Amino acid sequence: MFAGPPADKEWVAFQFYHWVLDDERKAFQRQLKLLRHYGDFISVDDAVAALQSPGGIGGRYFCLTFDDGFKNWFTNAVPILTESDVPAAFFLPTKYIGLDLEGDWEQIKPFYERSWTQYGGYFDFLNWDECRQMAAAGFTLGSHTHSHPRLTNLQPAEAELELSLSKAIIESELGQPCRHFCCPWGKPNKDFDPVLHPNMAQRLGYVSFLTTEDGLNLPGHSAFRIARTSSTASQGPSLLRYTLFPSWFRSLRARFA
Repeated sequence: MFAGPPADKEWVAFQFYHWVLDDERKAFQRQLKLLRHYGDFISVDDAVAALQSPGGIGGRYFCLTFDDGFKNWFTNAVPILTESDVPAAFFLPTKYIGLDLEGDWEQIKPFYERSWTQYGGYFDFLNWDECRQMAAAGFTLGSHTHSHPRLTNLQPAEAELELSLSKAIIESELGQPCRHFCCPWGKPNKDFDPVLHPNMAQRLGYVSFLTTEDGLNLPGHSAFRIARTSSTASQGPSLLRYTLFPSWFRSLRARFA
């Protein structure tokens, strides 16, 4: 009875990762196997369609997402996802794609709140050829703005440029539409205006606006304020279940207190 959330609910659980490090590969594989006990994996396109369906979501689903454009997506996450037949969406801060952590540090430095050069190649960025290979393999690549700012720190015209420029660059580099937008940091009223910026994204041609608000997305949930749960590839089963389904676990704990 402690195995997972109630089976009679419909939801889409969006998880967001930033990286899968070399020594996290096996743990990440175990996570994917664990999640299959609770729901099916779907792409972000299918997740958005399910949220918008008049007939309801129709099941229990996981949608995996990755933020920030790190090269270890390509070397570590993508091979595991491909082998496991799990779709995922990867969100790119386009200004930094193709830059080298050491050689281009002065350009990269604004992205980080402290120097990460001590971690070597772990946090190098993807290049566009790797992005094209990921897209060709069926993965979704979306926008994480151009320079990764907090949208609330920008004037509306500046924010619009971040969303439109990144979209145009991705479409030019990949030769396919960029349909999904993921907000940097992603907290409403802190990192984005919950009215202004989702409406801006919709007007620019995006079909979703992903945040970092915790929680499951239930039937009728807006595709322009998608909740996501932070995950790390090294999380064990208990912590992973708790972070994904905290309200259910708290209610269960209260019953037996």
